[in-house]
Amino acid sequence: MRHFPALTVDELALELGSRTRAIEAIKWLYAQRPLPTALPDDMPGVTHRVWKPFLARQKLITPKVTERQESADGTTKYALDFEGTNVETVRIPAKGRSTICVSSQAGCTRKCTFCATKELGFIRQLKAEEMIAQYLLARSEAPAAQPASNVVFMGMGEPMDNLDEVLHAVDVLTQSPAPQLRHVSVTVSTSGVLPGLKRFLAESKASLALSLNATTDEVRAQVMPQTKSWPIASLLEALREDAARRANKRDYFIEYVLFGGLNDTDADADRLVKLLEGIPSRVNLIPYNPYPGTGLETPSPERVMAFHARVVKQGLLTLIRWPRGREIAAACGQLVLSRDGSGFSPLSAPA
Repeated sequence: MRHFPALTVDELALELGSRTRAIEAIKWLYAQRPLPTALPDDMPGVTHRVWKPFLARQKLITPKVTERQESADGTTKYALDFEGTNVETVRIPAKGRSTICVSSQAGCTRKCTFCATKELGFIRQLKAEEMIAQYLLARSEAPAAQPASNVVFMGMGEPMDNLDEVLHAVDVLTQSPAPQLRHVSVTVSTSGVLPGLKRFLAESKASLALSLNATTDEVRAQVMPQTKSWPIASLLEALREDAARRANKRDYFIEYVLFGGLNDTDADADRLVKLLEGIPSRVNLIPYNPYPGTGLETPSPERVMAFHARVVKQGLLTLIRWPRGREIAAACGQLVLSRDGSGFSPLSAPA
């Protein structure tokens, strides 16, 4: 059974016996500051005769905030507790908007070498209402001048391993009357789980981000073990097939974490351009955010700039994603909580 806030308008209309009532309830939820911890005894626009039995079988899923950390650039990381299950969510401010980085699993099913979340192992799948609740909480604290208009499923977990719930969450995030985010503003990331990737491309209009992170299977397998099951060529072919079906109506974000001396050479830059030929892609270069014990190194700013200049010169649309929130371990690949769920782990501090 799904709970608020993961009910679509159609699902809520069935519960309340009217689409008009459903819309009123959703409008109420997204107007709340701060985020309430329970549904009210009375709902504007819904008769008590209808609302009272709804309350008896429904509840509002909201997390307990066990800790907040804010970096100098305004990035805020939340440690959240969903009835004993602990996850992290990040709010990243920018000019005129905020991006909310949402977790889809507690822990992760994958074992990417460079990612701190692997230290937790896999705890459980998150439900769609818990994903939406992360967004609602962070949204409720976003400054008025920087509204939460973007969502990225790039927090803890591999979204393609929890795809039913992720797809439902995307439907809710993009529905009218609220929050009515654009599909292009909701991005689902994957480490390269091919079956889920293909299904997502077939069923969703949301944006896709593929963590590529290498230009050869040999190097990629060192940092992303699933490469042995789904090599680079198979992942990129899935993007080409989708682009052909959609007549290039969707761009694909290619996440490329740069590791010093491993995948940041001029030869890698040239291979990256070659690999992405025929794919309408936008590349995000991400200097590795350090985590103790990986043996991986962050490239120098000069090497990052040289790599960027080389691929741009060859016509590849590429941006450098300089770290946001690294000092509070809120940057890409740094999300990890203490195993007892007591808050941010000392292990999450950068090296």
